[in-house]
Amino acid sequence: MRFKFAVPIIALLAIPGSAVAQNQAAGGWQAMSYYSFETPSNDPLQTLVWPDVIREANAYVTTELKRPLGGKNALVTALASTYRDGSRTIIVSTALSRACDSGANDKGAEIEPSICPLRVVTIENGKVTSIKSDTGCYTDHADPDLPAKNRNDNSYTRYDPATGTISFRTTIGGRDVPSCARVYSLK
Repeated sequence: MRFKFAVPIIALLAIPGSAVAQNQAAGGWQAMSYYSFETPSNDPLQTLVWPDVIREANAYVTTELKRPLGGKNALVTALASTYRDGSRTIIVSTALSRACDSGANDKGAEIEPSICPLRVVTIENGKVTSIKSDTGCYTDHADPDLPAKNRNDNSYTRYDPATGTISFRTTIGGRDVPSCARVYSLK
């Protein structure tokens, strides 16, 4: 059983590099990165953070919709940020899935964030020490069909090691969405 988590945790330690360290050191907001889980992998987001959501989506597609997946996963995407604090690694992620409240989707409606499951996973000394679940805003900035003003929409996180909190915010059309501003405690 220990070996199952060794590969994802080792892979986790390889993400994300100097950009995270620069933003973290400056105390700045970090834009969340976009991930698609259609291709199965040992990525920590798929194996540690969202495996249940991926399984549920796969079951829905194969059982309810009666569509074969052909070795792929159903469409589940996520936004994620990773922070390192000494021996701890913290992953903040929100996933676009069937559990989201997606707001208006009419062609004439303004773009709104989806309210989706959010998880904060803390890994310390190679072991998952906590998984906190809540909700957070998800913006689909990866869609090239979005209006030009929405192509830079994103969700952002900021880690404060002194208070042990993750702050979360979302911008749509260049403006902060007040209802998306949240602070999550790691304690």
